[in-house]
Amino acid sequence: MPELPEVEILKRQLEKKVKGKIIKDVDILSPKNFIGKKEDIIGKEIEEVDRFGKVLSLKLVDIKNKTSVFLNIHLKLTGELLYADDVSNAVFKEIIPFTKTNKMPASTTRVVIKFSDGSGLFFNDLRKFGWMKIKDAPEKPKGIDVLSKDFTLEFFSNLVKKSKKPIKILLMDQEKITGIGNIYANDALFLAKIHPKRKADSLKENEIKALFESIKKIIEQGIKHGGSSGADEAFVQIDGTKGQHQRFFLVYQRENFPCPICGTSIKRIKQGGRSSFFCPNCQR
Repeated sequence: MPELPEVEILKRQLEKKVKGKIIKDVDILSPKNFIGKKEDIIGKEIEEVDRFGKVLSLKLVDIKNKTSVFLNIHLKLTGELLYADDVSNAVFKEIIPFTKTNKMPASTTRVVIKFSDGSGLFFNDLRKFGWMKIKDAPEKPKGIDVLSKDFTLEFFSNLVKKSKKPIKILLMDQEKITGIGNIYANDALFLAKIHPKRKADSLKENEIKALFESIKKIIEQGIKHGGSSGADEAFVQIDGTKGQHQRFFLVYQRENFPCPICGTSIKRIKQGGRSSFFCPNCQR
């Protein structure tokens, strides 16, 4: 599943490619994945591209009367957004994950957005859990975004001290903190030398600070490396290329590999239906 760094990468790339473009038409190949009437966005210009947690939000403005609507996009588990300069002849350099082809639209393409200049966006989703929604406002999550000014050490410390959940589970609670998924939770805990099963309220002040700083660092690294395309290769950038952060995983998806610090074999356990990876020697 694309996490905050991956969605932030898409947001930045979309800003460069589609901001200022006018939607000419929308091909809805899977009605389940598109909520709203396409007529409400046809003819409108993309004025802004934002990200709220793991949700992308395109602000669309009517050129004549200046009214606006928002196209909100959540990729969920297997969603992909691809951009092509020529929507009628979209051929990418690499085979797109889940499709077995480099030509779009493919068998997993659910929505095609066509712009007036001939370019377009392809929304692919193998499992059909993702969505595009037309609303009169951005779709904002409840939790505090880890890249926002509200994600402070004071906020994080208060949150941790009040929770009896295992710290890994708390980090991934999107109603509390938005954007930290399994990849970055695992590696942030490793950087902070904290065991994923530790009860949140058992952490000391110095551990809370170390974890806060580790979260910020690992998220920034994920963005710097173009996002993570892990073993499932579920994430690609808008040109179809893979991110590179998987080359820098510390413990995530590295079961039985040696710890990069002490050499002890990385272990894997299940927490909340997800895999947790950790060093049994370094993380306490």
